Amino acid sequence: MSETNKIGVFLCHCGGNISDNVDLNQIEEKLSENGEVVIIKHHENLCSLEGRNIIKDQILRQDLDRVVISACSKITHGATFQKYIKPLNPYLFEMPNVREQCSWVTYNKEEATKKALSLINSGIESVKFNEPLKKIPTNVKKSVLVIGAGISGITAANSLAKQGMEVTLIEERPAVGGAMIQVGKVFTPDKMSEDCAACLLNPVIDEMVHNENITLLTNTVLEKSTRNSGNFDVRLRKKPEYVDTDKCTSCGKCTSICPTLTPDEWNEGLNQRKSIYKPFPQAVPSTYTLDDKSCIKCGACIEVCPTNAINLDVIDEIIALTVGSVVIATGHQRFDTSKRPEYGHPFYEDVLSQMQLARLMGVNGPTNGHLKVPSTGKIPRRIVMIQCVGSRDQMPGGHKYCSKVCCMVALKNANLIRSHYPDTEIIICYTDVRTPGVYEKYYKYVQDNGIQFIRGRPGEIAREEDHLIVRIEDTLTRNKQEIPTDLVVLSAALESSEGTINAAKTLGVPLTEDYFIKEKHPKMQPVSTDIEGIFVCGTAQGPKDITDSIIQANTAATKISELVNGGLEVDPFIATINVKKCILCEKCIDNCRYQALTLDNNSIRVGPISCTGCGDCIVTCPQEAITIRGQSDEKLEASIKGILKDKDEDEQIIIAFLDDIGNVSANNMGINRVDCPPSIRIINVPFINRVKYRHIKYALTHGASGVFLGEYPDTPKHDEIRENINIMKRHLEEDGINPERLLIHSVFIPYFRGLANQFKEFDDELRVLSN
Repeated sequence: MSETNKIGVFLCHCGGNISDNVDLNQIEEKLSENGEVVIIKHHENLCSLEGRNIIKDQILRQDLDRVVISACSKITHGATFQKYIKPLNPYLFEMPNVREQCSWVTYNKEEATKKALSLINSGIESVKFNEPLKKIPTNVKKSVLVIGAGISGITAANSLAKQGMEVTLIEERPAVGGAMIQVGKVFTPDKMSEDCAACLLNPVIDEMVHNENITLLTNTVLEKSTRNSGNFDVRLRKKPEYVDTDKCTSCGKCTSICPTLTPDEWNEGLNQRKSIYKPFPQAVPSTYTLDDKSCIKCGACIEVCPTNAINLDVIDEIIALTVGSVVIATGHQRFDTSKRPEYGHPFYEDVLSQMQLARLMGVNGPTNGHLKVPSTGKIPRRIVMIQCVGSRDQMPGGHKYCSKVCCMVALKNANLIRSHYPDTEIIICYTDVRTPGVYEKYYKYVQDNGIQFIRGRPGEIAREEDHLIVRIEDTLTRNKQEIPTDLVVLSAALESSEGTINAAKTLGVPLTEDYFIKEKHPKMQPVSTDIEGIFVCGTAQGPKDITDSIIQANTAATKISELVNGGLEVDPFIATINVKKCILCEKCIDNCRYQALTLDNNSIRVGPISCTGCGDCIVTCPQEAITIRGQSDEKLEASIKGILKDKDEDEQIIIAFLDDIGNVSANNMGINRVDCPPSIRIINVPFINRVKYRHIKYALTHGASGVFLGEYPDTPKHDEIRENINIMKRHLEEDGINPERLLIHSVFIPYFRGLANQFKEFDDELRVLSN
């Protein structure tokens, strides 16, 4: 901070939006008493080119070293004014929001003027602590780890590799392709037909196999990840295949001699395979592998192998990599239908899942594509499909969400059966048929093909002699029915896979309440995560179809390309470590949810790409060795001091610290002209944990009637924040300050009216307390 500040204050009328309800002349008169404010200028629209010239001219004429621009939201014109104050450093200005958070929400002109002066004073006191800063140029390594080799992961890998990046694609299973390669047929909307999934996927797999920039590792999982200067140091564990892929000629003699049998995952347990096996005939990699869980290590396969390709003594391989970005494409798993025993799966042999039905009809399936009732081997005369098993399900263990693709899967399989077995009757029991967009046309097409629909969820499946009975109430006619059938097919919910949850834990990426990967923003940043450099695509993020998965995979690849090739510059508001104070306890590293801090050569390093400047690390540091560049404790305290500077003795003022979400919500109050108590003075902080007890105590002992903390609760730190507030309340009590003067409230962008109501309630409560 300079000892002799020369601050210029510019007051924007905003075309009357501010000046109609705020007496700017009165404010000018009051500000002119401040010796550090050397010039005050008004303008109708400071964001105009004329406004730019006025600001620039006064900076040069008055030799200003700092600027305060009283105008609208920083979100709207912060970047504009950063350019306008050149030749000053772009970070040497403050921008009190007197439009959305004052003139638009305070209807009494006198109160609005008083509030505006308070906000501008806060900007003046705060700007004294601003430092000349530069954006930080960063380089991201041109290498990417893609976790999961289904359609999403392979698509992302291909796109990245074609852009010249080195890609390591890992898959925990012995072959690539995921659910798409297993499903048999997929629906093509423009042709109204069911096409071969493998035929569509194989060219994509071929492209992956032949791209020299892609290294494929099957039987491999991510075991550890740490952040280092914006890159990720990862450790992979590759299980042994026990079969040397270079020596194996796929003769199959090992499988023939193997004495053990175990359920075949590829065919959903409808048949059995040997312990040494090839996952399926078209598997990539096209080699044999050994399942060490079922193998009895008899050595018979070694004896018959003509190329000595089998070695049962090999152990796991540990692979260390450094990559610039990570893509989570870990896919999904299906709801365990045994949690709904009333449907008899897997207890009744003739109750199948949709994927089992797909395998049963697959030409490389257990019946070579012939649809047969498992218990009789005959073509089914009637099939009943049950939708929403585990989806839109309020019962214990169920999921409230719609799995999005189940209706289309059932329609596709039903139509496929109808085409090949026209004498087989098919009934679909549904809750609601959901076929958005082009799929609605297919739904009508299937109805015209004679598929029957009953609205209702069956209550029970029972076995009677050689057939099953489906008991259901039609919720449209209220008729109860008992439907005899040969085969029942369950459409099970899509749910988060174990691989997804493990990847999230290892990488420190937040999950949704349903355990899918949580994107940074569902609308605006649907493939980014909270951790810069980690992206998500496909069903790891939530239920979706193949088309949406491919779109997301390509989007993730594009975002990584931007990161690598865009000449990235990040804001300088990042953590800095005082090495003299730091005792290397590493609590800050453990606490950082963005993995921005690492231990390197006996010092804590800050990754500029990863660090968001949230300041959460400050709270955990026992030595107070961490600060956020350009956002010091003293600057925050100065903001409070400015707000309380011209406070009248009987005036009630509430300091409202709002995080970024809360600040946007408050702006929405202004945009929608929602009345807000004139006592409210908002200070925007990046994260509520950034507010220390010293700031709260300072505010409450220097004239503030209360302190309001507005926090977006949907973060992994929510519980910790609430606990911190409880601790602060105890400290207030110990210091003889009524803890009721501190309040924390959850804020959401759409619920700005709720925020306004909460402000009003707190304002009323404080008035009662003061009496």
